[in-house]
Amino acid sequence: MTSMLPSGADALIERFGIGKRASIAVAHNGTGYFAVTPQTPYDGALSVAEQTRQLLAKADGRLAEIGSDKSKLLFVAVVLADMVGYAEMNEVWDDWVSGIAPPSRACFSAALASPSLKVEMIMIAAVGERATA
Repeated sequence: MTSMLPSGADALIERFGIGKRASIAVAHNGTGYFAVTPQTPYDGALSVAEQTRQLLAKADGRLAEIGSDKSKLLFVAVVLADMVGYAEMNEVWDDWVSGIAPPSRACFSAALASPSLKVEMIMIAAVGERATA
């Protein structure tokens, strides 16, 4: 009889929100990885600042889900559809990270998956032990 429990490296990997194409987040060896976007469907009429606020609210929830919080962020890659929104995004970001030691961060522009999407972030955070029910 074979065990259905993961073994080896798979035993060290925890996947959250497994979908057909990707998992919402993955944790491995005390580190969590995920990308986060504003609320869907994306509203292209919203400013970069408003999309950033939506995105960071989702990030707070995702960090909590994987057993972390923004104070445990290690690295964030900010992807803007247009660098014209850089200062606007930074204003919201600076408010979000005030009161904590901010993570290492990079910011660049790229074509995003939807023309209505103005900002996306890739986050890496330290995660602790999660309570299991």
